[in-house]
Amino acid sequence: MNKQKIFNKSFLFVFISNFLVFIGFEMLLPILPAYLLNLNASSFQVGLVTTLFTIGAVLIRPLVGYYLIDNHRKSLAIYASALLMMITLIYPFLNIVWLFLLLRFFHGIAWGVSTTANSTIAVDLIPKTRLGEGMGYFSISTTAGAIIAQSLGIFIYDSFSFDVLIWSSVILSLSAVIALQFVHSPAPVKREKQPFRFFDMIFEKDAWFPALLAVITTLGFGAIITFLVLFGKQKGLEHIFLFFLINATVSTLIRPFTGKWYDKKGPWSIIIVSAMVGFLSLVMLSYATNDFYLIISAILFGAGYGTVMPCLQTWAVQKVSEEKSGAANATFYSSFDVGVGVSAFVLGIIAEWISLEMIFRVVSLSFIIVAVLVFKDYLSEKKRYKNL
Repeated sequence: MNKQKIFNKSFLFVFISNFLVFIGFEMLLPILPAYLLNLNASSFQVGLVTTLFTIGAVLIRPLVGYYLIDNHRKSLAIYASALLMMITLIYPFLNIVWLFLLLRFFHGIAWGVSTTANSTIAVDLIPKTRLGEGMGYFSISTTAGAIIAQSLGIFIYDSFSFDVLIWSSVILSLSAVIALQFVHSPAPVKREKQPFRFFDMIFEKDAWFPALLAVITTLGFGAIITFLVLFGKQKGLEHIFLFFLINATVSTLIRPFTGKWYDKKGPWSIIIVSAMVGFLSLVMLSYATNDFYLIISAILFGAGYGTVMPCLQTWAVQKVSEEKSGAANATFYSSFDVGVGVSAFVLGIIAEWISLEMIFRVVSLSFIIVAVLVFKDYLSEKKRYKNL
């Protein structure tokens, strides 16, 4: 591998595979609760659709991170993508609520394995001197895939049927498996590793700070995917899809610039600036009454949230030794899942008491908290180097 080159065949195909996995999985998220209601599930059981998936993903990632320390990443990524495909195929055949919920748990497990293995392959392929830039590019497969998936899933379900949605997801998962066949993943260096300790691996201690920031930042994304469609209906915003489209486009176009900024200046300045942009995006969204405000808020959210998350993932990986990159990625993605799960639960309760525009204003403060914490970390690092 050319040490200074990011884009090669293997990187491009693992990017494509991860992008397909994210779309295929997350396009189901806004639909499955409604489908479960058709099975006469209770409100509590509907809430478990997200909770059980999150539990499955969080529990498996420490095992995946430990396994990836000295085992080949590609084979695990292929098996996980294939498992995602097979689990998705089962959904239409389940008409018993508790079996449906059990399947969600195993779906979360497959999701946790796939995303962790794919991102670890990407870390292996990126030159270490350009890790910020490279992970910025790779994270487009995550952010753009997740954002596009929500609208795509709703469109397919409304225009066709649940079965067509399922088959669409299956085809995307199959395509992800095929894409991985063209990836050459470097074999990990065999090293002596410590015995597996679940509670040590579930949270890679050296990556705790970026992981905590990821949980806080994800509250903003959770508010978007949970309430934006409903907010649009309340405000008469007929082109709510513009937010998802523009958000994904901006986060993609800005990534080369922000990745180079990270590599040159470190994580602090880029995260602080981007967090403040994220704050402004949610505040403006809360006042949206027409497409102009919607578009501006989408641009800002793409530049803000779309920059903070890949920077945090890169920071988490840089805080650990090379052999622990799998564990750091596992911790990061678990933080993302926890953030989404917590936001869906907590904001759902808060929404009983305050308006949706107030929800966005309250959640906007999460970006302020991130900026303050990162600035404090910068001051601590600056003081520590002065004392050396």
